[in-house]
Amino acid sequence: MADSKLFDDDFLGRLQRLGLIAKRLPAASSAVGQRRSRRLGDGMEFADHRAYSPGDDLRFLDWPYYARMERLLLRLFHEHSEGAVTLLLDCSRSMGLGEVCKFDYARRTAAALAYVAMAGLDKVNILPFAETLAQPLRTGRDRARIVQVLEFLETLAAAGRTNLRSAVDAFLRRQDDTGTVILISDLLETEDDLSDCLAELRQRKNFAMALHVIDRCDAQPALTQAIQLESVETRRRLDVVAGEAVLASYAQRWQEFVRGLEKTCLARGAVYLPAPTSLPFDRLVLRTLQAAGALQF
Repeated sequence: MADSKLFDDDFLGRLQRLGLIAKRLPAASSAVGQRRSRRLGDGMEFADHRAYSPGDDLRFLDWPYYARMERLLLRLFHEHSEGAVTLLLDCSRSMGLGEVCKFDYARRTAAALAYVAMAGLDKVNILPFAETLAQPLRTGRDRARIVQVLEFLETLAAAGRTNLRSAVDAFLRRQDDTGTVILISDLLETEDDLSDCLAELRQRKNFAMALHVIDRCDAQPALTQAIQLESVETRRRLDVVAGEAVLASYAQRWQEFVRGLEKTCLARGAVYLPAPTSLPFDRLVLRTLQAAGALQF
């Protein structure tokens, strides 16, 4: 795995550092899924103590502590739900573009989020999609399975058109329980579907986040003089003369596009997070944890 161009030694080193951060996350929430709580449960992982109150279950009293300190404390354990962290990974053809390949950046981010979630004892589902939802990878709550995650992500390729509606519908038909759903995509060709898809996820009581993968060629294309543009997904062509006025108009339309995505997410109770490829993937993961309420800076 160290010889992989996508997941090289530098990537693995950053992954280990993220794992150390995940261990220090507040016990009241897991790293990404926020599916873990400090409550009396049958979980085996000790979380904390709290003072005994009349009516509490005596089975959870810390008798050794009482013998030393003559004070009644209850032992609290992590209670885990069956909800999972689901990563909806855009594998459409447009993701293969960029000065920094958006697809490589998205796959590194997905791997890091999966690792942190598993370190927080969450199950992870990785669901690649383009025109349809591809065969998913489902993991247990064991970060040792990260090798399986990396091997799975390396097999994926960026191809086909984006059909977010089809992917989300297929996911919801298979979903057994609510959880956290993180969409990792450049969000191109999704404007007509994004609002309804986020609404459906929320209706099923999922917590949704959208990581908007942006490369500089998307936001600030280096166009000069007369040029023919071709959509990598639809194959539609457009002849333009890329003068200052055209570039200024494009910049304005791009900002409107980004603001529209952010407003859509906000209106549907989802978190929108820009993910420029110039931002190191590990810093994006930390921002994602912060946005999910699992980490305070």
